[in-house]
Parts: sequence; C-alpha cells; structure tokens
Amino acid sequence: MTREEAFIAGHTRYFGAVCKKHPEANGERGTAGAACVKCSLEAVKRYHAKHPDKRKAQSIKDNNKNPEARSAIHKTWREANVAYDAARKQQYRIANLEKVKATYKQHYEANYPRMLAKRNKQHADRLKRTPVWLTSDDHWMIEQAYELAVLRTKMFGFAWHVDHVLPLRGKLVSGLHTPYNMQVIPGMENLRKGNRVQHGQ
Repeated sequence: MTREEAFIAGHTRYFGAVCKKHPEANGERGTAGAACVKCSLEAVKRYHAKHPDKRKAQSIKDNNKNPEARSAIHKTWREANVAYDAARKQQYRIANLEKVKATYKQHYEANYPRMLAKRNKQHADRLKRTPVWLTSDDHWMIEQAYELAVLRTKMFGFAWHVDHVLPLRGKLVSGLHTPYNMQVIPGMENLRKGNRVQHGQ
C-alpha cells in the first residue's frame, strides 16, 4: 500500500523505503509527512527536551480542554499495562524517596478526614475477615509475615507486600485474614493481582 492509498484509507502509517538510520523500523513511516516513525519520535523528544515549558503548557491545555476524555485514555492505558505502570511507579519512588514522602505527607494532611476514613475502613474490613478462632501462634505468624515483607524490602531495594491469596474484598469470593491465606510477594506482583484470585489457587 502506497502512502497516498494509506492516507485515503485513513491510516496514520504505511511501509515505504527503509530508513538508513533505523532499519529495524522496516520502513514504517507516517502518512502525514512520510518520515520514518523512529526519526519522528526522536525529533519529538528533542523538541520536548528543548522546550519543556511549552510541553507542560500544552499538556495542561489538553487536560483542561477535555479532562474526562484524557482521564479515560489514561485509565485504559493503566488497565492494559498494570505491571509496567506498577514497575515504573516503583522505580520513581525508589529514585525520589524523600520527595515521595513529602508529597504523601502533604496529601495526607490536606485530605486527613478522607484518608482517615479510608484507613479505618480497611482496618474494619480486616477485622471482619479475622476469625475469632485464631490462636496466639496464628497472630504471631501474621506479624512474622509483615516483618518478612519489611526485611525483604530492605534487602532487595524494592517493595514487598503481604498479599491475601484470596482477597479480603474480592468481587466473587473473599478470603480470611489468617496466616494460611497470606503470602509475601513483590509489591509489583501484588498491584498487578489486585482483588483478583489467580488461577490455580
């Protein structure tokens, strides 16, 4: 398919002559300017690096123009890239630990009633899912699970979470807050799992 045919058909890209600089692109080009997609991406990155203020202003303008659409786009992307998004956020937190702490503290203080209500709800949910027949050994094992998560976080340099194999607030089935329903896993895996039950469990 030629560039003209692709343009008439409504396609934004087509395959033409292979770019000498980016042969791995296999000749993929944009129908608007016939430029190599890799070269175009590099040009955009150079422009953004040279004009960060313009990029920020345009981003704010786009968000204000149609915030609902932008929010829907971001939500769709996050749902389709849960693991990548979690890893990216985790890397940022590790690289900007003090900044993240300060931001969280500021957000917590500015939204204290809502944050307190959320924390209390989570605590209440956990209590409701904690059976009365747990022994002192069971409670000790629960504490050990959380201590292990903290230890692994310090050892490996990235977050580890105490995950409930059967989630406490699952949509189809809910588990109990017991040591037999717990596992210590990387935070990225826990975020990807969410309130879902993994197959085979």
